Amino acid sequence: MTIGIFTAMQKEAASFLSDGAPPEKKGDFSFYRFTLGAHDAVLCCPPYVGEIAAASATQLLIDEYRVDVVLNFGVVGALTSDIALRNFVYVRDVVHYDMDTSVIDGEPAGRYGCFDDIAVKTNEFLLNKALSVAAYPLVRCASADKFVDGAKQKAALRDRFGADICDMESAGVLFTCNFNRVPCLLVKCISDSLGGGYGEYKLTVYDACSGFFALATKISSIL
Repeated sequence: MTIGIFTAMQKEAASFLSDGAPPEKKGDFSFYRFTLGAHDAVLCCPPYVGEIAAASATQLLIDEYRVDVVLNFGVVGALTSDIALRNFVYVRDVVHYDMDTSVIDGEPAGRYGCFDDIAVKTNEFLLNKALSVAAYPLVRCASADKFVDGAKQKAALRDRFGADICDMESAGVLFTCNFNRVPCLLVKCISDSLGGGYGEYKLTVYDACSGFFALATKISSIL
């Protein structure tokens, strides 16, 4: 099995890249090959953050490296006080809240006509496998090209979409995997709380990223 790993930022990839090996370059995207448990793995870092870069990186992993599964590790903001800083969660489903074609078709914001619901599910088999390794909470992610800063904006996302966390890449990764019928697991760590924002993120992001490789190794052991 070949495991594709996507991280939106180099700091999220740091725990995977301790040997300092140079990347393979495909355009502006960096790819790193290594072993993860008994499996081959390829990690992709895009040139910038956001849904478009995330979708492009995921498609490159699928097309160029023929990965059998995609694991996305990243930091997120909490939309509820129930999830503490530096805690891990698994994403159960994703709402791309910036999608809005309501003027054309009357569909609510976040709705893609090709999916059954506004909230697009991640792979249930992979989730159950991951839960057998570490029983982290299952959450809904609100995803779009915006860093959400402050309790008022976060609470609005929570109340409108029933989301627990927010980020800037989960929709790009998950939807691309679903379009290609490649199973996908989204693993996130809280870098800023409901009442926090960019200031809190700056203080916690490196700690939040530090455990990604260890958790990926555990998950790979049951794939």
